[in-house]
Amino acid sequence: MALLLLVLNDHWGKQAFPGWWTGKLSDFAGLCFFPLLLQGLLEWIGMYHVASRRVLIGCIIATGVVFAGVKTCPWMAELYRWGLGLLQWPVRALWGLPLRPVELHMDPTDLLALPALGLAFWVGSRRVRLYSFRE
Repeated sequence: MALLLLVLNDHWGKQAFPGWWTGKLSDFAGLCFFPLLLQGLLEWIGMYHVASRRVLIGCIIATGVVFAGVKTCPWMAELYRWGLGLLQWPVRALWGLPLRPVELHMDPTDLLALPALGLAFWVGSRRVRLYSFRE
């Protein structure tokens, strides 16, 4: 649901209702979604074979630290802009478009969305309990 909210807000909501709230909504949705994606990727590539609360907490902490750094630290913001641009480049190259950094607005008020990591913890913890129960 968080991914759907993020996509809808970024591609429709921000244009239809520009303002402070739509920006924070994307931050909130991303912080709910990304730690769970990161945990899933770690499990998928085989680094961890079972859902683990410790891995979940590590993913949440890493997400929060990187998010806070990107929003408040210029060198981290620039690294993020070029890193995400590099990830997008193969698709852009199909249309002959050059490598370029993504757009980013450093806004320390975006840190107000950090409590959304609690929702990621709640959802992830439910998944850890369910997965452990099946074992």
